[in-house]
Amino acid sequence: MNITAKQIAEMLHISKQAVYSVLSNKPKCLVSQEKKEKILFLAKAYHYKQNMAALSLKGKSTFQIGAVIDSFGGIEGRILSRLASKLELENYSLCAAKITSVPQGLDRIQNFISAGADAVIFSGSRLGEIRREDFSVPLLSLNGEFGTNYRAGARSAAEHLIREHGHRNILHVASEAGLSPKYQGYCDAMEAAGLKPLPVLSTILNPKFGDQVKKYLDRGVTAFMTAGDDTASLLIFFLNSLGVRVPEDAAVTGFDRFGCFPQIASVEDPVDKIAALGCRIVLRKIREKIMDPLAPQLIEPEFHPSCSCGCEAPRLESIANFYSETDLVSTETNADGRKKRNETE
Repeated sequence: MNITAKQIAEMLHISKQAVYSVLSNKPKCLVSQEKKEKILFLAKAYHYKQNMAALSLKGKSTFQIGAVIDSFGGIEGRILSRLASKLELENYSLCAAKITSVPQGLDRIQNFISAGADAVIFSGSRLGEIRREDFSVPLLSLNGEFGTNYRAGARSAAEHLIREHGHRNILHVASEAGLSPKYQGYCDAMEAAGLKPLPVLSTILNPKFGDQVKKYLDRGVTAFMTAGDDTASLLIFFLNSLGVRVPEDAAVTGFDRFGCFPQIASVEDPVDKIAALGCRIVLRKIREKIMDPLAPQLIEPEFHPSCSCGCEAPRLESIANFYSETDLVSTETNADGRKKRNETE
């Protein structure tokens, strides 16, 4: 059985308020250092847990924030990991739950609130603009109220392909078709250069993806701008299987820049800046009891050229070399293959 604050107070002959002030880590605490150490020792030894729901009902802060996201391994997971570290410095704890549907996401938000969360961060890309009046604590939309300016990032990638490498026929490849911010950025760059944007080529639930890539190559497409580094990596392997060299025959760019594919030219999400921004906003919404959505604050990402777009690559031989037409796994073969080709040319 877990010990209570009342029991700790009785054991040390002090008030419950003194115990609460120490366990809640309040900035103004008049308890002596000796008593603090005893309180913390007993709390840890006997597994003290605050009753978050009770604190919430009394209108007191629980210093708990919930989060519902699409994936722990994606960009949202990376942002929340950094955000959790920054909130910890402010004495807040972040608890995240993965969701796969809108109804599940709404349930998870309500569960966090019922458990006493002071605020809940939710995936704007999954849940969109939900009815905030249905919930009793401030909500914060990731990729809605704060996040990456995907449109600006995609535009910078397309502009690089057009301006630096002279590509005029560029295709945008994404997991799903539709007017996403990344596709809008691609269209912005194409139209600004007087070029006609092509429809999005989707990968998910598209059994004709391979045939469609071949058709676009036959029609003169010389560059592929993908919506993610994982998509770019798979596309490069597929192009290689067709005998299409990257970047000599077709350039490829990615997005999100996880660091797993350093030789893929990619747009890097400013994860640390986004986390810092999210921390400031959620604490402001809690302290000022802001229930309405705030104006979006999106941070512009940076495009990093690399060898997949035709620029000079970083000297990292632990990743598949895209100049090779055969073995993309063997580092030695790739390095030798590139060297021989360059000498021949």
